[in-house]
Amino acid sequence: MNIKKILKNNQYRITKERVDIFKFLETKHIFTYNDILENFKNIWRASVFRTLNLFLDLGIIRKIDVWENAITYEIDDESNHHEHMKCEKCNRIMSFHSEWICQKIIEEARKIWFRVKSHNVWIMWVCKDCR
Repeated sequence: MNIKKILKNNQYRITKERVDIFKFLETKHIFTYNDILENFKNIWRASVFRTLNLFLDLGIIRKIDVWENAITYEIDDESNHHEHMKCEKCNRIMSFHSEWICQKIIEEARKIWFRVKSHNVWIMWVCKDCR
């Protein structure tokens, strides 16, 4: 994903802060607002908040519900589409890809005249370490 091209094509300024935040996010699987604040102590909180909202609006990232007390995000890149499983005891998160699950979601949606724009599957489980 080319952040500079996306910003330019959508007529947004390419700022060092936006590029730096995006590069940081590319190194993370799942992240929170606080993860960014902790890594960029020199960027104003409001700037981080606005940048996250801009990235959401542009479809660069998406919100996912992982933890109850924090909004979490991940990069929304169709070339890296995956599903998630979360251990309900230790909160460990595992990603996996299932073409079958994706296809079933699309098939079921079509049966009731819906068109899937995106989907997010979470499976709660108990990992082998917590059993």
